[in-house]
Amino acid sequence: MMNKKRNIANLLMLALVIFNFSCSNSDDGTITVNLEDFEATLDENPTIGQSIGTIQTNGGTATNFSIASQTPLGALSIDSASGELTIANASLFNFEANSTITATVTVDNATNSSAVIINLNDLFESSVPGNTNTEFVVGQDAYVTHKAYLLVDDATMDGEYDRAFTFVFTDGDIVEDVTDEIAFETTTTVFSKVTCNLFAVSPTLDQTPFFTWDPQSNPNGFVSIIMDGHNFSQYGITNFSSANTIGGQTFGQPNGGTSHNHTALPYGDSSNGNLFTINARTFDLNTMTGTIDCSYSYLDDNGATVTGVYVGPYEILTAF
Repeated sequence: MMNKKRNIANLLMLALVIFNFSCSNSDDGTITVNLEDFEATLDENPTIGQSIGTIQTNGGTATNFSIASQTPLGALSIDSASGELTIANASLFNFEANSTITATVTVDNATNSSAVIINLNDLFESSVPGNTNTEFVVGQDAYVTHKAYLLVDDATMDGEYDRAFTFVFTDGDIVEDVTDEIAFETTTTVFSKVTCNLFAVSPTLDQTPFFTWDPQSNPNGFVSIIMDGHNFSQYGITNFSSANTIGGQTFGQPNGGTSHNHTALPYGDSSNGNLFTINARTFDLNTMTGTIDCSYSYLDDNGATVTGVYVGPYEILTAF
């Protein structure tokens, strides 16, 4: 009787081992695997064939990786043997169009699928490729300059630049001048000055939007800011006051130009199109430099429309 009970126990144990073994294998005898989800971040505008990463597995060797679905369609490719993801269509990796690429990856012997998420970093991009100059037009006359400066007030008492920032686009250098705030190189013949108020912005931003605006949180990639009425353009400048020499160059305040020294309409008259639109921008407060792609338009007090676009680098001046 004892031997009979022992035999029954042994048979039950053998059956249990066989059952467990059969549950760990698929019908065709291959070991099933689990797929891990995949997430990565990369810069927009990559190259075709660029590697993004490899789908990881556990529990065995995966057989035949494939992409079951992806959004947008055709963005990704996968190596069926290794599970390596690569760029199939680089044009789809554009932050403004697709800030996130998603996909579902499967293998023949997996118990699950892998959710793929690829987040794109928004990079500075010019809306006018190849254009590295300022161009502004007064009426029918067009002028091209080569430099840009961002003027940011670091004082709280003078009132002129408080809660606003100013861009100056010019064909000469500008220096910080404690007496006269900024001084233009006397060889300068063209400049356009655009001052933007921080109270009226779209979309709603913080008090100092130029330095807090983050393209990642603004996927439209632009911000329009109301001008505050201190905008003007000058060209054909012939006279400079308060001249001083710095580093072998003479700087001063332009006090004469052509008959059109254009001054913008008062702040608030936005029906005249006085919007300053930033399509993209970067800044580095360590080097006090940045890049910007922007455009602006306003009607001056002579009735002429002033429009401008600048794509390229700028310097930051703050001592006012």
